[in-house]
Amino acid sequence: MFLLGGLPRSGTTLLSALLNQNPDIYVTTTSPFVEILWRNHLVWKEENTVGTHNIQEAKIPFLRKLTDAYYSELTDKPIIIDKRRHWQSVTNIEVYKKVFGNLPKIICPVRSVDEIIASYIKIYKKNKLEFDYDTEMYDGKFELPYRQLKDCFKSGYKDCFLLVEYDDLVDDTANTLGLIYKFMELPEYGHNLNYVYSSEPEASYGINGLHDIHHTIGKSGTDSRKILTKEQFNKFHTWNFWRK
Repeated sequence: MFLLGGLPRSGTTLLSALLNQNPDIYVTTTSPFVEILWRNHLVWKEENTVGTHNIQEAKIPFLRKLTDAYYSELTDKPIIIDKRRHWQSVTNIEVYKKVFGNLPKIICPVRSVDEIIASYIKIYKKNKLEFDYDTEMYDGKFELPYRQLKDCFKSGYKDCFLLVEYDDLVDDTANTLGLIYKFMELPEYGHNLNYVYSSEPEASYGINGLHDIHHTIGKSGTDSRKILTKEQFNKFHTWNFWRK
């Protein structure tokens, strides 16, 4: 099993659609499995509930069987890539290591933060919605995955990640996919880069076009300097911690 995290508006939906072309790979839509695994792992810490030695010994085998049961309901493909940004947290990496006995491989699309914010503003305007960073980007939409990825990148788990730049994904797609397969230690697959289709669209959260992908690969055309104020651009342009 591999994991797919990253920053929002950075090509995750496009990458999922491309990898799903491979008949051996199943990339989930945004998955609740990290929460399922974490909550079940937590049960064993409740001393009054599971205090006996026999039950403690059953912990890891149960969680591994739970994993197999969950994904078997979704697909019969041999290679799973679970998509959820919560994987890119130190806590969830440590739970993964305890359950599966090894560190995860996490693919993380990233993009200049000023372009990410500009992309949100652009799509909010298309939906005739008011955009306010302090209310819209707090927690799960941007702030939380950003902080989690930054903390992990500066931790001892940095080597768990392959950061995939949005520009590389759309400008040099074939070579970028090659690097991803190398990271996963899988044989490369001949992807169709001329037509991309997503059969399982993500939830839109009431915002039309939030996870739409074009059938042909290309940049979104977001010019952050024209959308952000000078103050906003100067602020967010310094947030690209992975390039420093």
